[in-house]
Amino acid sequence: MSAQEILDEHPNLTCEIRSNEDGSKFVGTLKYDGYENCTIDGPSVDAVRGQYLTICALIDEQGAMLREGTIMLGYHNGVHRGDVLLPDGEIIGSWVTDDEEWCHFTKEGDDEPCVSAPSDWMLQDSISRWLKREGDKAD
Repeated sequence: MSAQEILDEHPNLTCEIRSNEDGSKFVGTLKYDGYENCTIDGPSVDAVRGQYLTICALIDEQGAMLREGTIMLGYHNGVHRGDVLLPDGEIIGSWVTDDEEWCHFTKEGDDEPCVSAPSDWMLQDSISRWLKREGDKAD
């Protein structure tokens, strides 16, 4: 892959966009505070840039946190609850902090949490591990 563009429009999030050899696919590598987090892809630089700018807006406007390939809304703005999305925008569930300050993730369409953790960042790591297990089951 060859480098096409490096975007550095957000104080915490960067996106380096590369294309494949024939330019038919573009992949953006997202880094949050310098830590490589995940990739997004699309048919053009503009498509990948659009996804990147949407994620930046979620961080700025809805307190989102991008970590381990998931986005948790309500993380940095004191809400302590919200949707959990994949970087492509798919909602996979929701999370909430209870009265004892434990955090719980409930898969989209379910009524009961499937993952819990003693903090929001530990929950986000647990959701990533849960996603990997779910992906392994599908293979």
